Amino acid sequence: MIVTAPAPFQFDAVVRSHGWYDLPPFSYDAASGVLQVTANPGSGPARVRFRQVEGGLEVASIPTLAPDSLRALTSRIFSLDVDLGAFGEAASADPDLSWAVAGGHGRFLRAPSLWEDAVKMLLTTNCSWAATRGMVRRAVDAFGESGAFPTAEAIARRRAATLDRDVRSGYRTPALLALARNVASGRLDLAAWEDPRRESGAIREEIIAQPGFGPYAAEGLLRLIGRHDFFAIDSWTRTKYRELHPFRGSLERSIARRYGRYGKFQGLAFWLDLTRSWHAPTAKDEFSG
Repeated sequence: MIVTAPAPFQFDAVVRSHGWYDLPPFSYDAASGVLQVTANPGSGPARVRFRQVEGGLEVASIPTLAPDSLRALTSRIFSLDVDLGAFGEAASADPDLSWAVAGGHGRFLRAPSLWEDAVKMLLTTNCSWAATRGMVRRAVDAFGESGAFPTAEAIARRRAATLDRDVRSGYRTPALLALARNVASGRLDLAAWEDPRRESGAIREEIIAQPGFGPYAAEGLLRLIGRHDFFAIDSWTRTKYRELHPFRGSLERSIARRYGRYGKFQGLAFWLDLTRSWHAPTAKDEFSG
C-alpha cells in the first residue's frame, strides 16, 4: 500500500535523522533505500518494509497487517503527524537552515511504540553508541518475540539480576525495570505524553520523574514526540556546538541566543544545525559503524 507523506519529504533524511535506524529491530539498506523493522502492533510480530515512492511511502508487511494498522505504524515511525509548517517558514529565511527545509529534514525516525523509544533513550545515557547497540540487541534477543522489541510486560516480569545478566544494562537496570513495571501495570500511561493539548514543560517534568530519566533523556524523548522546546544537550552536542560555533562564556546561553528565535522549534534548529554534515553527499555519520 501507499501512505501519503507531506511535502517536502525525503526518506533518507528521516531514516538518518538520528541513530535509531542502527538499532534493532530496525535494519536499513541505504543503497536500495529500504528500511525494515519488526513490529508488534497488537496482532503479533510482523516484518514491515518501507521505501519511498512518488507522493509518499510504499509499505508492505509479512504477515499482512490491516491497512489502518499499517498506516498508523507508518505515520508514527516517520513522524508524518508532526506539523513543521511554522518551522519551515522560519528556516527558509535562515541561510544556516534553509537547506534543511529544501531537503525534507525535520522529521525524526521513531520506534513503532513510545515504550520502545523511551527504553532506547534510557539506554543511550552515559555510554558509547556501541554499548547502546549491544544492550538493545541483547534485549531483543533475550526477551523479544520473533525479533520484535520486547514488550513492557516481558521486561516487567523479570528480576533485576536477569536483566543484568542478559541485557547487561548496568546501573540502568533498576530504571528499566521500574519503567516496564509502571507501564505494564497501567500506573504510567505513555499516551498522555503524546497528548498535543498538553504543555511541553509539564510532560518534561513527568518524564524526569521516572527513575533514570534526567534532562537529556527527557528532552531527547520529547524531540521524538515532536516537541522541540528544549535542546537535549549531552556531551556530543556540547562538543559539536563548540566546534561549529566558538564562543565565550556559558554554552547554554550561547545556544539559547543562537536558536531562541525559533521558539518552540529551537531544539529542532539546534539539532539540524549540528547534524548538517551527516546529510552531505559524501557524509558518514556517527551511527554507521
